[in-house]
Amino acid sequence: MKMQQLAAKLSTEHMASFMQAPAWHSASQKGLTWAEAAVKDGAIKEAAALLTPYAAEVFKELLRLFAAMPVEGERLIKELRRHTGLSGAECQHGIAVLEEAGILFSVQKVWGENLYFTPLECFTGWQRALFPCTAEPISVHERERLMNGVMRPYCRPLGRQLLSAFSALGRCGLGLTVSGTLPKKTVAKLMQAVDIDERYLKTFDLKWSYPDVYPLTVAFILEAASAFGLLDAAEGSLKWNEVMLSGWLKLEEAARERQLMNWCLGLLLPSGAGSAHLAGALIGLQAGEWYSERDMEKWLREATGMDMLTNEGITELGWFGLWHSMGWLELVDCHQSDDKEMFFRWKSSAPLLNDSQTGIPESSPFIAVQPNGEVMVQPECPFKIRWELELLAERKSDEQIAVYRLEAASISRALELGRTRAVIQAFLQQSSGGAALPPTVEALLEVWTSRACRTEFAEVVLLRCDNEAMAAIVQNDAALAPMLLQKLGSLDFIVNKSQINEIKSMLQKAGYPARKAIQSGARNEQPGYPIIHSGCEDERVLEICATEKTKTTAPSYIYEAFPLHHFELNKYAARKKLQAFSQLEQVPAMWTKQLRAYHHSTRKELIEQALQWQTPVQLRMDRELRSFIPEKLEQKDGGWAVVGLLRDEPQRELIRLTPDMWEEMRLVIPGQGAPI
Repeated sequence: MKMQQLAAKLSTEHMASFMQAPAWHSASQKGLTWAEAAVKDGAIKEAAALLTPYAAEVFKELLRLFAAMPVEGERLIKELRRHTGLSGAECQHGIAVLEEAGILFSVQKVWGENLYFTPLECFTGWQRALFPCTAEPISVHERERLMNGVMRPYCRPLGRQLLSAFSALGRCGLGLTVSGTLPKKTVAKLMQAVDIDERYLKTFDLKWSYPDVYPLTVAFILEAASAFGLLDAAEGSLKWNEVMLSGWLKLEEAARERQLMNWCLGLLLPSGAGSAHLAGALIGLQAGEWYSERDMEKWLREATGMDMLTNEGITELGWFGLWHSMGWLELVDCHQSDDKEMFFRWKSSAPLLNDSQTGIPESSPFIAVQPNGEVMVQPECPFKIRWELELLAERKSDEQIAVYRLEAASISRALELGRTRAVIQAFLQQSSGGAALPPTVEALLEVWTSRACRTEFAEVVLLRCDNEAMAAIVQNDAALAPMLLQKLGSLDFIVNKSQINEIKSMLQKAGYPARKAIQSGARNEQPGYPIIHSGCEDERVLEICATEKTKTTAPSYIYEAFPLHHFELNKYAARKKLQAFSQLEQVPAMWTKQLRAYHHSTRKELIEQALQWQTPVQLRMDRELRSFIPEKLEQKDGGWAVVGLLRDEPQRELIRLTPDMWEEMRLVIPGQGAPI
């Protein structure tokens, strides 16, 4: 569950109560709210140092075992008991502390089962705080191998790829087939618009809608548009939310890429299983520095006990390849004999930090129009200009300096989608910093716009009369007259519908390309390619555009791995369980206050109570204090013994103790006194 979804389920008072927890003491003194502190790396690191020993051990083991996935309550306790030296009560106490601090939450499924989770935006901060990455930039010797390697091809930043995809969608049209999907031609155009290799996405075992029609890459593109509120659903079509689209295109590039990184993490972390640890560590590394994949593998194995070469297939076809294909990571492959090694570094523009960047002046010359019709685009060119260029011209290359070319076909396309010669010329001049267009380009625009879209085909219904007298009656009828679109005569021609393509071809050869769309009589349809006007957006709109939407009329194209927001949120579930089995008034106070020697029958009662409460007992054995977690009581030959775990034993193996094997004992209640 994401923070925005979670906040909708929490009252203001409940969120304020989280900041009363000792873990957030430092953040509270700085005036941070829970929503701010819970996602801030510095605040999380300070909170990690202030967690109680039980809470720290529980949360670290929970993240190690389950990463960003939710886990059933019973399974969580079982796995914590198996992998730590904690008793059941100590596990519950640690969970309760985490719940009361707003670090761990649980929802109750329909049949009463609890699912524990940490908000997705919080995972990477806690992952880095509890599992700090020890990988260092490569050495001088490794740099020599790096220089002999092969760098993988350049990929555009994800935002630019999505811009191309959204532009292709706008050019192709947003109409859906009778089955509710985009036409195959549109799907093919979307696939061509991005650099993402689908193999990288498929390593995350995602489920998506219409898999027989949409490749996963297309579902990913459409899910991004839906997540940020850019597309809504209409009857038989998709439609742009022009306010949201305009705001998204006007975001600063750093903010947009950071938004996309967070969205990708939220989408993929729950499906990535243990590989989420690698993702959390990677985004904490320094941009511009080269690192070795082997060092990351070594760190992952030491920190979490997992091996990149065998776990979830996350080496080349995982996070490394995915982030490279999203234009954020550079990869170099080195091959020496049978030895294969990979080096990587984050680009300086990678969205790793929340630092805001200064906006670029509105009058900057972002493009340069060449006499031959080529348009050179500067790296800092805003998306609102790139959006229009994707329509007006054909993109020839898109690296640091993007190159477009104005062509007759692209200008014809722009005219069909609502642009005029004056609008096109004004846009090019304004984007060039006010510079006049080369005379050759002006001449080309004049020729192309004077010839394109001069003709079009329309599907109409003809009201035919059998003679002129009847036609006059219809034409002069006051009720009928407004419904008559146009009398056939000097402008319109009736043609055979089966010959439309042939006539189009003839007009094209003659230099007068007709409109591609067949007029249906509805002239007021929403444009498929909205014009993005200059000017500042309302700050509230930009704030909304910088975050994902939790509600949209558009369908979901990639299904959530764990849709927890559908369930009811529990409040302090672990604390309730502790209260249920820790009613101290039921037992003598001396049982918990101090070590004492008891009769064998009383020792048995203490062990039975410890088993009921799932608490440890402290034993004095051979004059040494030992911490013991009882697991079961055995009766044999009129005597009894207890099987359990001595925490300080080097081997975590169950042992069998008889009551004569310790001198003194006491019950230990988690949360009362120091842990043992």
